[in-house]
Amino acid sequence: MKIRCLDKKDCFANVDGYCICLTNNDFGGRRCSFYKTKTKAAAERKKVEKRLKRKGKTGLIDMYNGRGQ
Repeated sequence: MKIRCLDKKDCFANVDGYCICLTNNDFGGRRCSFYKTKTKAAAERKKVEKRLKRKGKTGLIDMYNGRGQ
């Protein structure tokens, strides 16, 4: 089910006006607390990948990047 998102067009999860991460965007009148810019999300992803590599968990990186089948 696609959830329409017109709130933050620069959010990493907003693709063509739809949220690709959430299944419900009713926040009771509050703004989405899930919002992150594409730049911030990419920086955080790099940080996590570094940590996983350091811990020898590269299988998780492959799995979540769609290469672990």
